[in-house]
Amino acid sequence: MDTTVSLMAKTLGAHGVESAGADARFAVEGSDGSVMKVSLEGRQQRFMAVLIDAAGVTRASLDVAPVSHVVDDKSTAGRITLHVGKHRIHIDSQPTPAIEMVTAEE
Repeated sequence: MDTTVSLMAKTLGAHGVESAGADARFAVEGSDGSVMKVSLEGRQQRFMAVLIDAAGVTRASLDVAPVSHVVDDKSTAGRITLHVGKHRIHIDSQPTPAIEMVTAEE
């Protein structure tokens, strides 16, 4: 779990990671003043995020589990992809924090 948290925080450009046991949290700040707050629960393989714009308005929230694995998308800077069942969830930090969910057709 520590490796996954480190990968996510580094790729997304988080400033500081708080952790307790298998759980962790961090925030990613956008150049436009937006912020994405991320929480991870290791035992439940749960990912939670809240996307807040520069005016302080919550624009999106996400709570998914179980996350089967996390991929650092080398083709897109500042992007990680979560695999949850048949869904792929792209978490971006550049140019601004964003969340995109797609269904993988297998």
